[in-house]
Amino acid sequence: MSLKLSIRLVQLLIFGLAFFFFAILSRAFPFFPSSLQILRASGELFVSGDVYAHIFITLYETAAGFVIAIALGIGIGLLLGVDRTLGEVFEPIILSSYAIPKIIFLPLLLVIFGVGISSKIANATLHAVFPIILNTLVGIREVNRVHVKVARSMNATKAQTFTKVYFPSMVLPVFAGMRIGVGFGFLGSLLAELFEAKTGLGFLVASFYNTGQIAKMLAVILFVFILTMAINAGMMGMENRLSHWRKATWRN
Repeated sequence: MSLKLSIRLVQLLIFGLAFFFFAILSRAFPFFPSSLQILRASGELFVSGDVYAHIFITLYETAAGFVIAIALGIGIGLLLGVDRTLGEVFEPIILSSYAIPKIIFLPLLLVIFGVGISSKIANATLHAVFPIILNTLVGIREVNRVHVKVARSMNATKAQTFTKVYFPSMVLPVFAGMRIGVGFGFLGSLLAELFEAKTGLGFLVASFYNTGQIAKMLAVILFVFILTMAINAGMMGMENRLSHWRKATWRN
């Protein structure tokens, strides 16, 4: 049996255990919906079409926040990695900020950006940017200084030094930060929607909870789980492609 097949079987087993767990909960707690009721509620949401607009809003907020986080995270990480003095000053501050639950800044973001979509994008950015900054710093520090000196001794331009030396060393750590960041960005969008929104998947979760529609609430949560898995799988595929490119770059 191949390793990939074994992994898929374990994943199916986990989903089966989760299905069984919800069945037990529904028997222990009468108010808790069974697995079949959650699946039925999922079908009703998608057949009615009411959920699609909310999916688009949440994905838009997450994507916009993630793009901004990439630009800020890589830019700040490069700046702090290249300038060691700035790195020593700001890295402890960034690490401390990373440990703080970002949800406490949501009221401030609502004051600055208002209750519209801008505050959700800002919250997604705030959640996603820190792992990208830190992993960019790690990537720069993984660059072999001997390779940099060799490139300079061969009169390589700054662009050539970056593409042939810095980028191959940085690509995997930075992409790992992006994989973590996209999940955190999604979390930031959902949290902002839970507290102050009239659209989005987070709003749906809060709305179904407040009206006692627990099966539909769990159906939305199930979809969020599947969606994040799909996004992560896509990011892993891109990372594998970049990994092959990185090895080819080193060979050249």
